[in-house]
Amino acid sequence: MGKNSLEFVSKMKIGWNLGNTLDASGCGLSAETGWGNPKTTEEMILDIRDMGFDTLRVPVSWGQHCDAEGTVDAEWMARVQEVVDYAYENGMYVILNSHHDNAYYDIGGCVESEETLRKSVEKMKALWTQIAEHFDDYGERLLFETLNEPRTEGSPKEWMGGTPEERAVVYELNREIVGAIRATGGKNAGRYILVPSYAATSDPGVLREMELPEDDRIIMSVHAYAPYNFAMNDKAPGTFTDSDKRELDGLFQSLDELFIQKGVPVILGEFGATNKNNPEDRCAWADYYVRSAKRLGIACVVWDNNRRGVGAENFGLYDRYNRTWFFPELAEAYVKAAE
Repeated sequence: MGKNSLEFVSKMKIGWNLGNTLDASGCGLSAETGWGNPKTTEEMILDIRDMGFDTLRVPVSWGQHCDAEGTVDAEWMARVQEVVDYAYENGMYVILNSHHDNAYYDIGGCVESEETLRKSVEKMKALWTQIAEHFDDYGERLLFETLNEPRTEGSPKEWMGGTPEERAVVYELNREIVGAIRATGGKNAGRYILVPSYAATSDPGVLREMELPEDDRIIMSVHAYAPYNFAMNDKAPGTFTDSDKRELDGLFQSLDELFIQKGVPVILGEFGATNKNNPEDRCAWADYYVRSAKRLGIACVVWDNNRRGVGAENFGLYDRYNRTWFFPELAEAYVKAAE
């Protein structure tokens, strides 16, 4: 685990998110299929690998699978390991995170109450200690990600960078979680760990004040469905324009100046463009986006929730029910641009 962090991330090619699966709401093993996706199989993950994706991000919601003492359900932990192994044992990088756990650590409550902050810190330290100890024998191709889009849900600034106080809570949670992982020793002492800012924003104003843990195996985690009007706004045109390219240029310039040039690697843990019946434009966008990131050594992980329809939040790329590709030309564009 002695590789330079920038070099390590630059060797990751292109990733795929197992979205709306182990991160779905619900208790017990049935939660995996609670949002309409089938149970994940090794064959599915091999389809992803064989297309050319070398990284699997496994979003996992943990809080709903913890008892009152904060102990993770043993069957849930075993199932998460099983899915991780589908990729890890087949040569892929794996990013394992804490996903829809905002209610579990309650950032808004942490701002209002020092006691809530203390309890939340201890809960997340206990959670990540269990995860880290369980996966201690895995090598550097398994990466941990402290939090996913940590934010106060429903707040006025939920998607606008939050408040300074909310961001301070995120920074503290990152530091404490990283410390808990490192304290387990073994291979976790040098494991690469992704940390986000508030809501994993790509806003340069928020990222400029980002407080990173003092650790030389830290990777900045950013989500960027960009440009917003092309990638997320289903009411906007689906044409990829020169203006969109300039917006992406600005995004990558910011990430370069704020992190890469300072020796901090970046992984774009979620990105994608919703389906607007615009396959050629989406392929052109994918090519420009991923090539721009790759030039800086930034790894990209496309979001896939297995929703094929047209409009908002339809980021389906791979059909998990039929083990075919909804948009094979788009998948190929991602892979080719990352070579």
